[in-house]
Amino acid sequence: MGKSGWLPDVSSNFFFYRTLAINCLQKRDYNGAAAALYDLNGCLGEDYLVTINTESFNKAMADQEVYLCNHCTMDVVRIVNKGEENEHEKTVQETREVPTNQVKLINVIIPFIDSVLTGNTTGIVWFCPNCMQENSIRETKKIVPTRERPFYLKVVAECPVRGDGISNRMGFDESFNNWFQNLLEEINWQEVLYRKEYTAQHDGDDMDSRDSDGGDKP
Repeated sequence: MGKSGWLPDVSSNFFFYRTLAINCLQKRDYNGAAAALYDLNGCLGEDYLVTINTESFNKAMADQEVYLCNHCTMDVVRIVNKGEENEHEKTVQETREVPTNQVKLINVIIPFIDSVLTGNTTGIVWFCPNCMQENSIRETKKIVPTRERPFYLKVVAECPVRGDGISNRMGFDESFNNWFQNLLEEINWQEVLYRKEYTAQHDGDDMDSRDSDGGDKP
């Protein structure tokens, strides 16, 4: 979306709310830290707003997760001798990756011998959509992507809620800190995108010089 009219006071607003959020977090004022992040999230407007919804976040993460089939392979193009004169592409066979959102888990009765060994009468299996072979979920390797730049989803889960139980209270600090850092990284990345788009649309104008005094005509 193009920007027009007065440029929002992005720098001062971002500095204020980001500093407030971090200070509240350090004081373990979790309500204040969350509120400051919500305000920070709204600084850049609707186009760059990070969605806060647990269901949407879980779906976005599921789109990135894969199961490895124990029966078939797939062609993968790899770069050999990267950065050297003889750098080239090579197609290799690797274990088939199947997105978890393409898999239906089925509860089945397992063979008697397996039930004796595991102590369970049922097990969970899934069928690879490529080779149609059955895979036991217990013997399936799952790959979950790590959140590394530039792995941004523009969506995060909802803020953790402190529970009443002792175990919930003990794990709340870590849970909230992880949520806080996740949302802050997403917001910071949206700020980068905002500045890149503004600069591209205004011939490299220095946005900081414009928004330092509360806004100026582009």
